[in-house]
Amino acid sequence: MSDSSLIAKAEKMKTYSNAIWLDTIKNMQSWLETNLKGALAQQQSSGKNVLTVFVVYDLPGRDCHALASNGELLANDGDLARYKSEYIDVIEEKLTYYKSQPVVLIIEPDSLANLVTNLDSTPACRDSEKYYLDGHAYLIQKFGVLPHVAMYLDIGHAFWLGWDDNREKAAKVYSKVISSGSPGKVRGFTDNVANYTPWEDPTLSRGPDTEWNPCPDEKRYLEAMHKDFKAAGISSVYFVCDTSRNGHKTDRKHPGEWCNQTGVGIGARPQASPISSMEYLDAFYWIKPLGESDGTSDTTAVRYDGYCGHETAMKPAPEAGQWFQKHFEQGLKNANPPL
Repeated sequence: MSDSSLIAKAEKMKTYSNAIWLDTIKNMQSWLETNLKGALAQQQSSGKNVLTVFVVYDLPGRDCHALASNGELLANDGDLARYKSEYIDVIEEKLTYYKSQPVVLIIEPDSLANLVTNLDSTPACRDSEKYYLDGHAYLIQKFGVLPHVAMYLDIGHAFWLGWDDNREKAAKVYSKVISSGSPGKVRGFTDNVANYTPWEDPTLSRGPDTEWNPCPDEKRYLEAMHKDFKAAGISSVYFVCDTSRNGHKTDRKHPGEWCNQTGVGIGARPQASPISSMEYLDAFYWIKPLGESDGTSDTTAVRYDGYCGHETAMKPAPEAGQWFQKHFEQGLKNANPPL
């Protein structure tokens, strides 16, 4: 990067924390304890609690409705056993050892939202359902009894589950999943993970432009979800909203566009309790690292997804999770508030 103003903005980014994605067994082995150990050292030297945020993301049959971010484990009994013994059990062991410091776990983005909307339309999601449910029950039982760990289940975003019928169905699915993990406890839910939906967009309302979605931004979505989840009997309903890439309205022509959108901009800075009137909003946080690709635009690639070839998807783009410098620089330029 040669632009001095962008370099200065990137330097400012370093002062904010980002979630750490444990997206393969190997990456979990490399990054989990290293970051826990580093946080403990900071905590001991400063005398203040140091929070570490991890994304647990390796379910069998991961991302069943997309191709770009399919994972290493397949939807079968053998890989579910690996998920439990080689992944979840190892995370539990390390978290139990580093018990003097606070940890947040963002649980399996997109998985349960796919069970709400895509079982009928996507055979891969039907094949993955039992493994998603079993995997969640197991991890909630394991992590949910650790007093220094707070878990948040992923609820997609406003233009995935925002419609009344989807929210009603979601309340039933999430209530069942949380109960299946007893005696483990779940703190709440994450929204907009790796997505671009603005926190507030007063230009949008329920109408043809939003396909009659009553929740056309993340603020209205969480307000509605809080009521629906409480009504469904879920006792702990708190939210963490991913604001890493939703500060600038992207160029997407349909709110379902999710891959490397042009016009991207960093959103609100990570902050606890950012809205005084929403006491159930625990934080804005940067969960998806700006600059990591959503998926490749190479039509010959095994993990090519058609959404990454759409008009408003930036190209050429590398594989999901790989560094995408051009997207990163645009996100810096369009940051709102400015960096």
